[in-house]
Amino acid sequence: MSMAKLLKEKKAYGRIRPELLEESKGKWVAICDGKVIVQGNEFDEVVKRAYEVAGGEVFYVTKVGEEQRVERRIYRNRSFNSPMDL
Repeated sequence: MSMAKLLKEKKAYGRIRPELLEESKGKWVAICDGKVIVQGNEFDEVVKRAYEVAGGEVFYVTKVGEEQRVERRIYRNRSFNSPMDL
């Protein structure tokens, strides 16, 4: 996984976060190439769909409005084989 690409997608999320807070607060979103490629209510489903859509590209997943809490959980979750497992 490219850490630089992951950080780029995280920064892109930061830029579009204000809009997402209005439209998608509380939803999981996957960001790839600077835009939302998948959103939904369940983390696992969003990750699964994002793998399909991104076609092997690195993507960033977070829960809109709860970034600090879920980011720690995702980085610690080593049992899930996803781009978020660092």
